[in-house]
Amino acid sequence: MSTLDWAANFRGSTRPNLRRGLPPLTRTGKNLAVGVLVLALALAMAWFAVLRPRAHNVDAVNAQAAAVTASNNSLRTQIAARHAEEAQLPELRKLSSAIDSRFPSTAEQAKLFKMITAAAATAGIAPQYLTNLTVAPPVDSSASTSTTAHLPGVGSTIGQVAAQQVSLDAKGTPEQIRAFVANLEKLPRAFEITGVNLTQSAVSTTTTPGAVVAPDAGLEQASITGQMFLMPKIVDPTKTAASAKTSTP
Repeated sequence: MSTLDWAANFRGSTRPNLRRGLPPLTRTGKNLAVGVLVLALALAMAWFAVLRPRAHNVDAVNAQAAAVTASNNSLRTQIAARHAEEAQLPELRKLSSAIDSRFPSTAEQAKLFKMITAAAATAGIAPQYLTNLTVAPPVDSSASTSTTAHLPGVGSTIGQVAAQQVSLDAKGTPEQIRAFVANLEKLPRAFEITGVNLTQSAVSTTTTPGAVVAPDAGLEQASITGQMFLMPKIVDPTKTAASAKTSTP
């Protein structure tokens, strides 16, 4: 059998139907296929139109949340530092009160005279032997070598310091003069001794019957110079903030 004959016989033979195993599409199947395609298309459109932009929004929200968390951590650190400073306030208030006593904001000459007179009396020097007590008006101490004061616990220095010169004469024994100078350095107000000039009183070697000996004969006279300081009153920041808060409507 030739090749042509075989081909003719094959065309005439019964060939298997390859489409016989696939059931025909019914109307319901067609509708189901169309529905699946529509659903897939709707999901794709929802992803591009809704879900994808929202995903970007979630990233932005997460970034904002991270920034807020960092800011809150910084605030917590600042609050902890403020609590630590608040714990030091009682000690700083005591220090502030002591500094206000040592460096008053006004001259207060009446109190100063009483302090010096009391220092002399404690040393055994009677008031009549304390003379020529003068206090110069306060002047700016910017010309001196120490122009600022730095207080413990205070970050900035205090530059507004004024000085007032004090001079006086006192008579007494050497022990009394030394005690008086030591008492001046221990006054409630800061007193800087800048000079002490001692002069021995003349004592007559001859005595005349009936002559009255001066009560200060043989005493030493000390000319003392020094200076005291004035400084603006230290303001409690907590009280200032509290008063500002109460005055705010």
